[in-house]
Amino acid sequence: MSSRRFNSEVLSKLDSRGFLYQLTDEKALDDLLCSKSNGVVFYIGCDPTAPSLHVGHLLWVKLVNELQNAGLTPIIIMGGATGKIGDPTWKDQQRVMLRLDVIEQNIAAITAKLSTLIRFGDGPNSAILLNNDTWISKLNYMDFLREYGPLFSVNKMLAMDSVSTRLERQQHLSFLEFNYMLLQAYDFLYLFENYECVIQLGGADQWSNMIFGVDLIRRKTGKLAYGVSIPLLTNFNGQKMGKTEQGTVWLDENLTSTFEFWQYWRNVDDRDVAKFLKLFSDMPIEEIDKCESLVGTAGINDMKILLADSVTSFLYPSADLESIKATAGGLFGDGAHGDVQDIETFVAERGSSVCKVLVETALAQSITAAKRLIDGHGVRIDGTVIESYDAIIDHNCLLSAGRKKFVKVTVKEG
Repeated sequence: MSSRRFNSEVLSKLDSRGFLYQLTDEKALDDLLCSKSNGVVFYIGCDPTAPSLHVGHLLWVKLVNELQNAGLTPIIIMGGATGKIGDPTWKDQQRVMLRLDVIEQNIAAITAKLSTLIRFGDGPNSAILLNNDTWISKLNYMDFLREYGPLFSVNKMLAMDSVSTRLERQQHLSFLEFNYMLLQAYDFLYLFENYECVIQLGGADQWSNMIFGVDLIRRKTGKLAYGVSIPLLTNFNGQKMGKTEQGTVWLDENLTSTFEFWQYWRNVDDRDVAKFLKLFSDMPIEEIDKCESLVGTAGINDMKILLADSVTSFLYPSADLESIKATAGGLFGDGAHGDVQDIETFVAERGSSVCKVLVETALAQSITAAKRLIDGHGVRIDGTVIESYDAIIDHNCLLSAGRKKFVKVTVKEG
């Protein structure tokens, strides 16, 4: 439980549920949000380093929702410019440089997903989506150095944990990466001056970069801005969430099926259930605290299922949770606990006929038998009953025939 005491309702709620890690000018920000929250503009940035966000990003997406519901206005920055460089924060080595066309493809895919999770549009405090390449690409390097170079301290940059750790290990840190923190700070200043944005959100590993932005605004304008870091999404052992032995848990059903996503949360450690329920459910804290007494008992399973339902319905509002749970029960028994990665995997072309895949995976002996299974409502994709012979497989999924035959289908482009 945090020892902080906030007067503003929004910060009190976020702190009690575990969203807050560090804040600059904590009292001043509390006073601001006490006096007004409606219309206060904040931003968070996301570099398009992959074609999808992953579970580690889910915390800030949920936080954006919480702040937007409290009346604040979000700006979501796609790092079209900073993604060309790569953030050195806490990395042991330089990021792989992405091709420009790949960056654009990633932005399009991530933007499409975010549009289903965050309220954009023309309504009150609707989120604004921007690409920092819009303004950073217009910078003249010499003009930038003359105007902003004197406002940055190299001494402070070298003292940053993300930099000093690499230097102490004598690991390569390129000048390209070293410029990242300047560009991120400039992003905040640009948004402050053009969108009246006064708060930057970021993961705990972004804290040093965020301080540079707050400091740049103060030095350049004489005005106050705020940095708010959120904890990294980790389990009770301190390991980052979203990574398994088989790979990353993505926020895109084309990469991680809805069933796998649900099962991932169903399988969290008993000791993590209360923490994640506070973050990803609307369950009252008093009720969640009772979960602590269930750790190590069969009773915790109901709370894990509630957690999996809450997170999955947030990411996929139309998911058929009852069908998913029925499928999990068929796979793993009434407890629905088990590793979906243990199921046999079949690789199919995107757009493959379900009937054809049923035969190729031996879930049905023939196309005729496959059609009979469909007629009898015995074929499911991620727990959802398939009713048409013409159904196709267009994303990674769990395909089942009857109650006890399952195969995990991974699609590839044709």
